[in-house]
Amino acid sequence: MIVILYTTLLIFFFIHINDVFSVLKTIFTVLAPVMYGLVIAYLLNYPYKAFHDHAFKNMGTKHPWLKKIKKPLSLFLSYTIVFGIVAFLVGTLIPELSSSVSTLIDNIPAYEKALRSASDNAVDFIKNLTGYNLYDYDNYNNLISIVTGSDTTEFIKNIVTNVLPSAFNTVLGIGTGLYNWIIGIIISIYLLSSKERLIRQFKIVVVAYTPRKFYRRLFKIGEVFNKKCGRFIVGKIIDSMIIGLMCFIGLSIFRFHYPLLISVIIGVFNLIPFFGPIIGAIPTTFLLLIINPMEALGFVVFIIVLQQFDGNILGPKILGETVGISGFWIMVSVIVGGGLFGLPGMLLGVPIFAAIYTLVEEGAQRRLKKKQLSANDVAPEVVEDYPEDTQKPKSKEPSLLDKASELFNNKKGK
Repeated sequence: MIVILYTTLLIFFFIHINDVFSVLKTIFTVLAPVMYGLVIAYLLNYPYKAFHDHAFKNMGTKHPWLKKIKKPLSLFLSYTIVFGIVAFLVGTLIPELSSSVSTLIDNIPAYEKALRSASDNAVDFIKNLTGYNLYDYDNYNNLISIVTGSDTTEFIKNIVTNVLPSAFNTVLGIGTGLYNWIIGIIISIYLLSSKERLIRQFKIVVVAYTPRKFYRRLFKIGEVFNKKCGRFIVGKIIDSMIIGLMCFIGLSIFRFHYPLLISVIIGVFNLIPFFGPIIGAIPTTFLLLIINPMEALGFVVFIIVLQQFDGNILGPKILGETVGISGFWIMVSVIVGGGLFGLPGMLLGVPIFAAIYTLVEEGAQRRLKKKQLSANDVAPEVVEDYPEDTQKPKSKEPSLLDKASELFNNKKGK
């Protein structure tokens, strides 16, 4: 009966796959505020725990009435600090961005003059070479027809027809996203304030209605995902804040234009592994290229040096072995996550893939153990030979996050 039911559901899924995805899309759209609330609560749980479990650990020992304000105070400080930082960054970006746009608008006549000069030279070159004048309206209309498959009038109509609905959908999407985030913030407050009770209720229901093997495996999966995702995100945020600060100091020392705006952009995109520095450097380099090409070249050199420092020194020092996968799998997880879920997928793709990788590796080790085999029996590990006069690589030290966690745990135990 189980096989028949599974087969029937599988056939139904593939026959009505469009309807299934439509239903799933509707469910995700309705539950979007709840999902946003879960994400916000999960991220803010770390500063909340820092206040509740450590900073205010002894609150109420002498005055019991202070215990009543311990949780509300921790929540208030967590949300105030985090959203205060976000508001500061947004308030900083808008004036800087407005100033950059104003500079761009002021320089438009010079850019137009340079572009027209280059266009005239290209048209003259083509005319002398082929006798074809691109500035003639009929020739221009024929060129439009070749490129777009229609004449100029139809080309303009198609642009207007396609751009206006896209602009309306964009505005509607921004409004919907803003509503989802506002409701998500409210939901996250309720989730954080009652997380112990909710987790207890969830565990009771799962243990009561599922077999022992299932819920033990489920809790193990949740533990691995929480460890990989949480530690990676916290470490990446700390790393990006330091890189943004160092970028601001460096740009200010070398007197680059818009140091605060560029540093915020670099710091935010540095959250994305592997491709983040490249994505952040493209618009900032273009911004400086508008002002001074030599300044843009110097900025590229500065960013390369800064990212080498981050990738080889700062990042490993903070994150340590948090990820635990090779550079190839990091690149694959960023590409796949970005293709499926955009920027959030690029950020979360690495820790999620690392968690899956850990679970698969542990499962493979258990299966090999049942077969009385080891990994070296199946595929011997490649060991590099080092000359006798050279020192073998040292074992990696624990990361700053590991040291901080150990310190907190020791204090808690004492």
